[in-house]
Amino acid sequence: MVLDILERYGFIDNFKSNKEAINWFNRLNKTQKENVLNLNINPSLIKFDKDILFNEDLLNKKDYLQRVNEFMSIDNAEGWYHLFDRMVRKEFLDSPKFYQDIETLKRCECAQVPLWIIGETSFINSPYHDEDFEYLVTAKDPSDRKLDWVVRENIAKVAECEASIKSKHHRDDIQMILNCGSDSLQMTNSYPKSSIGYLAQDSVSLNDKYHRENMEILKENYKYDIGGYLYQVMTNKDSIKHRDYRKVIKDMVDNRDKEPLVFLLCMYLVGYDNTKNGENICLNNPEYELWINHIDMWETIKMIEEKYNTIESECYDVEAIETSCMNNYVSEKESFKDKVKKLIRR
Repeated sequence: MVLDILERYGFIDNFKSNKEAINWFNRLNKTQKENVLNLNINPSLIKFDKDILFNEDLLNKKDYLQRVNEFMSIDNAEGWYHLFDRMVRKEFLDSPKFYQDIETLKRCECAQVPLWIIGETSFINSPYHDEDFEYLVTAKDPSDRKLDWVVRENIAKVAECEASIKSKHHRDDIQMILNCGSDSLQMTNSYPKSSIGYLAQDSVSLNDKYHRENMEILKENYKYDIGGYLYQVMTNKDSIKHRDYRKVIKDMVDNRDKEPLVFLLCMYLVGYDNTKNGENICLNNPEYELWINHIDMWETIKMIEEKYNTIESECYDVEAIETSCMNNYVSEKESFKDKVKKLIRR
């Protein structure tokens, strides 16, 4: 009988022989054995991987058949049934909100994003669990693009982020994501990191006293090409302690239409490698623009540093740079000031 059940649901294929299958069954405890023997669901109605039925943590539940029927009742997961393995993680099976969460998931337009996090320990134990899950399944994109799934993806990632959950910013950050919509958000796993969805997950930023202000700045400047550079400055453990931290961010925003200049300002605080991590290679190449204008990056960084050391103004000023370092970089035909002016007029 056991072999017939295993064969009916295709689980027998996991064993090299019938003897091995019987040995597996014999190792089960009484509850698990009874659940296997009582399994009587039409295999043709099962859309998810049938091996899930024989997950030993699931088999160990006294309400096994009720749980299996709950999985069967999910009808908004077309194309995403492979994610059902998230629901047989022990943490979720042991959660007192097992049935509640599945009912909530079923109300979402598509189960994909809820399934991403339903079995994550941090989300299961979050004090914001219920409200975040409700936001996740009901979120709508308030922007004209109407990309609801982008908003839901970002909510999901923040809702499961332990650093965010432990911070004082969690609720406010979730609300900002909901309110700003996809105009200021990235899809998850897209790079460079340049939007508030990522900033709301970063532990360095979450511990920065300027986190809320930076969230607003990044939200307002995401549509420009400087979000990646701002993100690098806002999430670098050394730059947030730098004396020029706020001045540089202000100067980056004030010059947001001059990406090569923003590139250099970012480089001043976080270095070349981190700055390159903030560059969107699908759009512009500020390093190339500097090169064709014969502007030496490293000499310019020295001038920027000198400017912040000697000039009290919070605005990036070409005149101030030349005042400090007029003779540091001069070509045969034009001064450094002329070259930078040519650059920022582009």
